[in-house]
Amino acid sequence: MKVKKRLGEMLIDSGLLTEERLQQALVEQKKAGLKLGQYLTRQGVVNEQQVIDMLSRQLNIAKYHPDQYPLDLSLAHYIPIDTAQKYQVAPLRKKGRLLTIAMVDPLDINALDFIEMLTNSEVEPVVCSERELNQIISSLYGSQSGLGSIMESLEVAAPEESQEEAAPGKETEVS
Repeated sequence: MKVKKRLGEMLIDSGLLTEERLQQALVEQKKAGLKLGQYLTRQGVVNEQQVIDMLSRQLNIAKYHPDQYPLDLSLAHYIPIDTAQKYQVAPLRKKGRLLTIAMVDPLDINALDFIEMLTNSEVEPVVCSERELNQIISSLYGSQSGLGSIMESLEVAAPEESQEEAAPGKETEVS
């Protein structure tokens, strides 16, 4: 994945940002601990789709389109849900040794390296929005993504029920 032009330069070339605003944004995004695209999106300077379009062109990688990557539940076993959430990735397609994954940040080399090692596959990133990634993870992992909160609610509810059953004045028949 060769970077042709930096994101800031591409935004200036497209008229979405001035050189002065870019310099200011670079200082502020470092303070905020965000990537430039995230910072500019949160500031309302650009929208998420514009950043995705720029990253796609900059890195010469595909953008996520649901119709091009039909949901395949069998892919969930390649990347555990906790790993998918931690690295902001989701498996989209497996063809031979090539695993195509959706990513919010296709420049995250740590995520790419980890997924390659984990899956013993060559990884091909596809850039997507956070909303799209969350939808993919939710659809792909289904009940697993909400299992923790379900278990917590059961643990909280169980003691209350036990106290009611053991409340004074309640008699139970034993046969």
